[in-house]
Order: sequence, then structure tokens, then C-alpha cells
Amino acid sequence: MFARISRLRHGLFDAFAVWLQKRESRWTLRYLTDEELRDIGLTRREAMTEVSKSLFWD
Repeated sequence: MFARISRLRHGLFDAFAVWLQKRESRWTLRYLTDEELRDIGLTRREAMTEVSKSLFWD
């Protein structure tokens, strides 16, 4: 039983960490210049589409 709780806790922590990473990455896109976006293969429109996604979007 304790092993299940521990796995659940680790799973929730991992999911939260991934969510934070995605949120930070999307937030960072907002401040990149057009040249920096081109370097990573995105247009301004694609970046803004990504930034505007819901917090729960995968």
C-alpha cells in the first residue's frame, strides 16, 4: 500500500514538473525576437498560438 502511495506521489510530482516546464517554455516564447524564433523554426504567429494555449493543454 505504501508503495502505491509513493508511486502516486512521484507521478503527481513528475506531472507537476512537466507542467511547470511547459508553462515556462511557453512564457519564454513571448519574449523571443523574430530572429530568435526563426532560429528555432517558428514564426511569430506559431509562437503566439503556443503561448495562448490553455494551462492544461498538453
